[in-house]
Amino acid sequence: MRRRHLTAVTAAIADLAAHPDPAALGDGLSGPMARYCLAMACGLLDRGALDRATRVPGQPPRQAAVVAARGVFTAPLEWVALLATVGSSVTLKVPATAPAFGHAVAAAFQVHGLAVEVTCTRDLPEVDALVAMGDDTTMAVLAARHHRARLLLHGHRFSVALVQGSSAELARALAEDALLYDGRGCFTPVAVLHLGRPDEAATLARLLGEAMVELRARLPAGAIDPLHGPRWRLRAGLARLGGGLFGTEGAAAALLPTSAFEPAALPGFLPVHPVADHAGLAALLAPWRTHLAACATDLAAGPDLDALGFERRCRPGHLQRPALPRTHGGREMLRPLMSHRSRGELDHP
Repeated sequence: MRRRHLTAVTAAIADLAAHPDPAALGDGLSGPMARYCLAMACGLLDRGALDRATRVPGQPPRQAAVVAARGVFTAPLEWVALLATVGSSVTLKVPATAPAFGHAVAAAFQVHGLAVEVTCTRDLPEVDALVAMGDDTTMAVLAARHHRARLLLHGHRFSVALVQGSSAELARALAEDALLYDGRGCFTPVAVLHLGRPDEAATLARLLGEAMVELRARLPAGAIDPLHGPRWRLRAGLARLGGGLFGTEGAAAALLPTSAFEPAALPGFLPVHPVADHAGLAALLAPWRTHLAACATDLAAGPDLDALGFERRCRPGHLQRPALPRTHGGREMLRPLMSHRSRGELDHP
């Protein structure tokens, strides 16, 4: 049964990747950016990856729901694909203000006989399992409404890059991490934390600004919220005073001290903060430990890196390319949603 579902899901994703108008699905992204991101997201969900990621013990939920937030338009796709592969019926709840991608997903999966529906309403059916992404308030509401279901709730998180290099190749990789999806979502780095000499951090900031301008020329920005304008000008002004600003508006890197660190991404703006050592790094991130998502790093794994508490680590350039199988929220994907009772029994954790 799983093999049949795997074949159908793989075919549905291939159909979605061939969508004739990715810009219509991209929630305001430019045509080139939406096309690039859709191809990237679908490419990560090949048959082998889905097969490995769904070899999880237990009984899958009969009925599951996936609640998507605005931001990274492709974010719910991997969860729908995983659940459909193990045979769950899936309700995909999408934002009423950006429903196009959800409708395209449901249509592609339904063509191949998979039980995937889409809704824009908040009144979800009774489900055995719920995966949700959004702000912390929304997660609390969903937890209260669906307390009898197995829950994977992903509230506010942010990511950073932690590096010691200063090469042009590294800068190009970090530019992708920063600019893909126009800087939306929890895998967009809020900052580059550079462990090394201050002059190397300055070199990286300059190369990063150049790389961001080059990438933005190939993948132009879509509609950017005008409310970001005052914040961008403030951060740019701080950079000019505190270290340097490199690039252009909407595609710039900055050199700033750690006192200017902010745990929130600003689209088209990526600061580089020189950090003296691991002790300084740990002190900087400690207040935000429960909100740490992913870390793009060129450092070797070790106790110092493990102790920081990131739920996912990857190479620079791969923050926006979360490959399967992996953990999500610190746990193996799907495992918390599986029941270890028979399908004839109720499972109320």
